[in-house]
Amino acid sequence: MQLPFNFFGQSWSHYRPQIILLTLGCLVAQGFAVTVQDAPLETTVTGNQYRLTLHRESLDLGLELLGRDGVWHVAFKPSAANGALVQRGEPRIMNGRRATWTLTATPDQIVVGQQAMLDSTDAELLDVHYLCRDHGVLIGTRVTGTNASTILWTPPRVALADTNFDGYLFWDGAGQPHHGSFAKLTPTPAYAGVSAWDQTGDVARKLSVTRPALMACASGWGVNLGVVFQDYSTRWSGSHTFIQRHTPQTVYFYTGYVPVTRAQQTLWAWLAPFSNGEPAPTAAQVEALVREGDAAIRAFKPISVPPSAALSQPLSELSSALRRSFPVPDLNDAVVYTVNEFTDSEATLNLARAVGTDLLIRGWFKWNKRPPVERWREFPQKAHGAGAWFGGGITCSALYDGENGITQPQLLDMATRGPDGQLLNAWDQPGIRHGSLSSPAYLDYLFRWCREQMDAGADYLFMDEHTAVLGPREGYDDYSIRDFRRFLRTECAATREFTPADVRWQTQYQVALSDPKICPGGTVETFEYRAYLAAHGWVKQPTDSRNPLSSLWHSFRTWRDDIAWKTLTGRIRAYAREKGRPVFISANGLARYVDLQVLGVWGQWQVEQGRMNLAANMLPEIRSLVQRGQELAGHRVPVVLFHDWGFGEPPFPYLGVPPSQRELWLRTRAPEIYAAGARFAFPLLGPFGCDARGDGTLPVMVRQTTFYQTHRQLFQQGRYRCSEPLRTSTPNLSLAAWTLDAPRAVVLHVINRNTRDGQLQPQRALSVDVPLDRAPASAYAVSPDWAGERPVQCAIAGKNLRVTLADLDAYALVWLMFPEAMDLDRLKDSARIRLMTHWERPERNEFRVRPDGSVENASALNGILQGKLHAHMRNPPTFLVDAAKPETLSVHVRAVSTAGGRLEYRVDDRIERAVDLPDLDHKNDTSAAEYDKVIVLPIPAGKHRVTLDNTGADWLVLS
Repeated sequence: MQLPFNFFGQSWSHYRPQIILLTLGCLVAQGFAVTVQDAPLETTVTGNQYRLTLHRESLDLGLELLGRDGVWHVAFKPSAANGALVQRGEPRIMNGRRATWTLTATPDQIVVGQQAMLDSTDAELLDVHYLCRDHGVLIGTRVTGTNASTILWTPPRVALADTNFDGYLFWDGAGQPHHGSFAKLTPTPAYAGVSAWDQTGDVARKLSVTRPALMACASGWGVNLGVVFQDYSTRWSGSHTFIQRHTPQTVYFYTGYVPVTRAQQTLWAWLAPFSNGEPAPTAAQVEALVREGDAAIRAFKPISVPPSAALSQPLSELSSALRRSFPVPDLNDAVVYTVNEFTDSEATLNLARAVGTDLLIRGWFKWNKRPPVERWREFPQKAHGAGAWFGGGITCSALYDGENGITQPQLLDMATRGPDGQLLNAWDQPGIRHGSLSSPAYLDYLFRWCREQMDAGADYLFMDEHTAVLGPREGYDDYSIRDFRRFLRTECAATREFTPADVRWQTQYQVALSDPKICPGGTVETFEYRAYLAAHGWVKQPTDSRNPLSSLWHSFRTWRDDIAWKTLTGRIRAYAREKGRPVFISANGLARYVDLQVLGVWGQWQVEQGRMNLAANMLPEIRSLVQRGQELAGHRVPVVLFHDWGFGEPPFPYLGVPPSQRELWLRTRAPEIYAAGARFAFPLLGPFGCDARGDGTLPVMVRQTTFYQTHRQLFQQGRYRCSEPLRTSTPNLSLAAWTLDAPRAVVLHVINRNTRDGQLQPQRALSVDVPLDRAPASAYAVSPDWAGERPVQCAIAGKNLRVTLADLDAYALVWLMFPEAMDLDRLKDSARIRLMTHWERPERNEFRVRPDGSVENASALNGILQGKLHAHMRNPPTFLVDAAKPETLSVHVRAVSTAGGRLEYRVDDRIERAVDLPDLDHKNDTSAAEYDKVIVLPIPAGKHRVTLDNTGADWLVLS
């Protein structure tokens, strides 16, 4: 749809996305190039050479530039553009902050207005307007209620990730042009423009008054990204704008760096494309833009509207009836967990108080530079007074060049190596290494930061990447090679009976004992694995299928990682005992030797066009995580899921959707986690701008956590019974049944996943059939979505109890009260095993199936079934069953290699079924949902050996 701007004499405030789709569409002014295009959750404005994308719920923006090749190029994505308030050197990022939205269209421009509450305690309010015109975007920023010593980043600081940005251009106070390449800004960090910090590079004291601009030039695109200031000599006097070449690979464009007091009245600056990198013609463009900005500002009328009253309310603590004065002694009694990176002030601790957390995860965390925890000793004690344990944590993998004063020799001693013996960049990020878990110095280094945080009061340590997450070409340092020799000689089942000079090293594993480069001492006691790889031509591909030691190397890594982890956790606990205090330990992911399991919810995160996809019932998968986590720990421990982050785009998937979709997730997926017997760690604070107060999700979290604390008796003493036997005709419901002994009750978790256009659709008069043979004495429902109890109708329908709820918004607990003991035998799920995938030969190939269908030693099952290509890694599982009646084995096929696989099912060595599984997606990705297919296989009554095998060309994955 195309309509002239003057058709509209109004603005749109807080419109619903489906309305804007019908009414706005695409607007084009007559004789004017700016257009607007609307998507479900964002609006894109296109000018002559730019395309600006704005999120309608939050302060996020992305920009593309039109190159001379006629192609749109990404100048920056929303996650790379950071507005911020900086106090004492610490930036408070504005990305993800919930904001209001208003749009107006006039004959010469499109105007978007937003307001966001930055801190309700101090009434900090941000008001921003985008005047989108043909030649660029004029951004007006106003901030009220902020401390006068604060620095404001406006327009946002931009990370220039694209290597096409290779130069700069600006005019100094004398009007002289400065232009050059980033490569010449050395040594790093170095600067171009008016630097607020060091004066290394090509810097000036101020910009030209007539040409107040700084540009990042992309020579490959033939276009520059420039910031141009209005009223530079007065409003921007004393401010800074600069490009920082932080490292040889990392460049930041600080478009505006100004005392916040200057923004008490609206402060204006352009972000605009400039097509010519030469100073003379570009200068004329800058001067013309300044004149255009003067006229636009004189005619400007603000259109933004204030945030809702809920975002403006000060924080309140949990009600006194639910508040505790000391932490729970047993973590299994902890009901509410939160992620709190960083908790270093009274304001951040107040967030934890508001939701009544039992344990703060990552209140402190050491990644790269150590946090100054000795200055924050008061906060663990204050957390205890609020009834919560306080958590710290470290990375067990990342090792930055020069971090925390380590010398180059120390780095070389602690960092792992590639198959050629050279240092490698961790995650392909220059300047970051992975540490070697075989290095005694590195294990000491990790323990040092744990000890420091415990000394400062941390009760719990979150140990990120406890296996060092090495890639396939990492881990070949001298210490690891030494431990590999020990493993082959004393621990490996396939080789530990060999003598050091055994001929089988040569005949079975191609180890040339007589080659002085491979075995300098003539026996495997001096075996040099890197030299072995080089001799066979496997340095670039050490996992080559022709390498007979490849699978043993993977088994060694599993063995070594376990020893290192056990050693580290043992040292931590011994130190805590020495200090006479408790300490809890978790990894990031399921692990042994822990007091709680903490892992990310990547697999439970599905988004389509910016909206949550809740079609899948995740409850059974989460339940299997609980069972596996407790089996690995060897006893009952809490299993806690959280929104993890890392590299990629976006680096924090939780922030990749608008705040309303985060709230939808919190109201539906989090209850699924609780219904499965796990816990969810609510994301109060995290990196990349994660802030529950700022994005407006805190009220929803408070409502949820208050509900869990109100009914904590159920979550502390209740027992999960089943999900599968519960039946309903209402689609997209997640159901689980729990039991409680005192009072005697069956409690149903009922979760609504019905959505339309990103909005939850309430359900009316829904029924659930429960396999119970009598009606309860009383029944009622409670929910975080309403106050008090609501009646529930119950009636016997055939062999089941039919429970009918009049209303369901997102989540409800239905309490069925019974005065006498009940027959609960039919409240039982099938036994499920969630398989982990390991690129190694399974150590075990026989598994006894218990009478209830569970499997002994299930954690030793490998989801990757190897085919003919990697024959040395084959060890297919056989299940030893004794079935009183015919049963079934169901397997979920996830992915296959590009060569395909063939699933073969044998009963007592007789083939009962074979399923060919050709490649479908051409990805060769073990994590892909390529098949997403369940195959049901019959088990006859009696004692049998039931085998799953892959007789195809290459691997297949069962989940």
